[in-house]
Amino acid sequence: MQAIVLAAGKGTRMRSEKPKVLHEIFGRPMLDYVFEVLGQVGVRRPVLVVGAGADQVVRFAGKHAIPVLQAQQKGTGHAVMMTRRAVASSRGDVLIWPGDMPLVKVETLRTFIRAHRKEGCAVSVLSAVREDSAGYGRILRAGGAFCGIREELDASEAERRISEVNTGIYLFQSRFLFSSLKSIRPENQKGEYYLTDTIEILSRRGEKLEAFPLASAEEGQGVNSREDLAMATSKINQRMIRVLQASGVTFMAPEQTFVAPGARIGQDTVIYPWCYIETGVKIGKGCQIGPFAKIRKGSVIGEGSIVGSFVEVNRSRLGRDVSAKHLAYLGDAVIGDETNIGAGTITANFDGNKKHLTRIGRRVLVGSDTVFVAPVSVGDGARTGAGSVVTSGTRVRRGEVVVGVPARPIVKKQTRKQK
Repeated sequence: MQAIVLAAGKGTRMRSEKPKVLHEIFGRPMLDYVFEVLGQVGVRRPVLVVGAGADQVVRFAGKHAIPVLQAQQKGTGHAVMMTRRAVASSRGDVLIWPGDMPLVKVETLRTFIRAHRKEGCAVSVLSAVREDSAGYGRILRAGGAFCGIREELDASEAERRISEVNTGIYLFQSRFLFSSLKSIRPENQKGEYYLTDTIEILSRRGEKLEAFPLASAEEGQGVNSREDLAMATSKINQRMIRVLQASGVTFMAPEQTFVAPGARIGQDTVIYPWCYIETGVKIGKGCQIGPFAKIRKGSVIGEGSIVGSFVEVNRSRLGRDVSAKHLAYLGDAVIGDETNIGAGTITANFDGNKKHLTRIGRRVLVGSDTVFVAPVSVGDGARTGAGSVVTSGTRVRRGEVVVGVPARPIVKKQTRKQK
């Protein structure tokens, strides 16, 4: 199966110089969500139609897509016409998907593909039923049989009352796609070549067509504005939290917590309000996170650890039963089991050119307001005094106590016993 991803639109309502499909949801362009689901159904290198901001979109896609330029945006049908050479060798099905639709689930897409193949359709459309269908193309049926799609601007009053709508996702047998595109004309309110017109063309030819209402209203939502982008972010967040709740994670206030897809959180961990957990983060069992904690990509939190109020963990690894309860920044750090991080601790990991590592051993007591100017290493069982600044290149030995600015070991005075 080949796929065509439509990503040439300007996204005027986004009010942005950035191409619409590159606007991010949890740090990932929405186009990346489309690529991810396509990969899960076996499409490794889709054809990507680019136009507005083409250089930026192509740069992001890299080797993961075959770019095709639509220099003038003359509608969805015209966009697909531009891909003829790129998909000419395809003899199977061709899936067409707008790049601004990041909410379609892989399970929905797989069910749609199976239904299309089972019915042997020339073309299938993924549809959704919406209470408010304004702005969407309506699915037309005659005697229950799918026979066309009417864009809203061209729809009659009766057609506008139809609640089944087109999501913009199609699956064509390749031989029917380009043969039907030859017959479409820009005879509509916008003067564009509509891909939807291929449905009526194939219907008149007597080919087998079907619209499968398998998508939820949520999945069928495209992103055309900042409001839509916020909605999509919220929906993806809610999905992730529901999955984690089902696996045994407690969220004290799900509506006030943000967890990116790809984060992993262990059973019996409690997440307090106003936490932000990025993709790729791994949190062990029985942890306490937050409130107001930020755990960034590349971080691992060991079982039983506490990352508390206003603590940020970035590209760091915390062992088991580590306690960092208050007001700390732990960046590029490796922290051993049972270590206590005092309030106000900072790992100063960036020297202006490079980021450096802080290594803190097991059962270390880090005093409040300690600053570690990386690279530094602290041995097991060591301690730092409140307000210490452990300067770059320092090695605090096992069991040693350091204090001051710069931090120096405390030397115990030896007294001689008098005879």
